[in-house]
Amino acid sequence: MRISKPEFAWEKKGYWVNEGPAVLVKNGRVFITYSASATDASYCMGMLTAPGKSDLLDPASWTKSSLPVLQTDDAAGIYGPGHNCFTTDGDDDILVYHARAYRDITGDPLYDPNRDTRAETVIWGPDGTPVFEPAR
Repeated sequence: MRISKPEFAWEKKGYWVNEGPAVLVKNGRVFITYSASATDASYCMGMLTAPGKSDLLDPASWTKSSLPVLQTDDAAGIYGPGHNCFTTDGDDDILVYHARAYRDITGDPLYDPNRDTRAETVIWGPDGTPVFEPAR
């Protein structure tokens, strides 16, 4: 069952992409993060949210973030973050994703070999929603 497709402009930069889903279950909800747009500095993460007891195969159960939840951040030196997963260190939830340390790419960004793996602690907002803040 398709539960998401590119709808917003930030999901359609360069290419229309919703890929690389990762699931996080907490606070009675299911969160699915996914990557969107071309694999250059436009690449970013969106998020779908559903109540934990809803029919997860029903597209109507899901609410999509209207803005990226993680995107290029010049101040943090993170460009094109995406394609993530989640783990835990026993106390905190950890977001693991890839990004580049530079914006400008020569040639096709899909074949640029310099994406690196990063990890950040997931911050939980007062409403029980994950907030992804790159370390500075």
